[in-house]
Amino acid sequence: MTTSPQARAAAIALAAFVSFGILAGANGLATQQYAAADALAMAQYGQQHVAVQRVLVVGHRANA
Repeated sequence: MTTSPQARAAAIALAAFVSFGILAGANGLATQQYAAADALAMAQYGQQHVAVQRVLVVGHRANA
């Protein structure tokens, strides 16, 4: 089966867009969860802390 260069470029662009969206969503969820846990831990000391956490995903693709 052959594919056109346009179809291949569209597939790569869509994959990049979806990957970026997944990472941005994971980053948002991780930051929200970390901030909630940090606020709970710091509450006993009467302190407030701004928590920031980032997600780094390292993948390996194997061609089997």
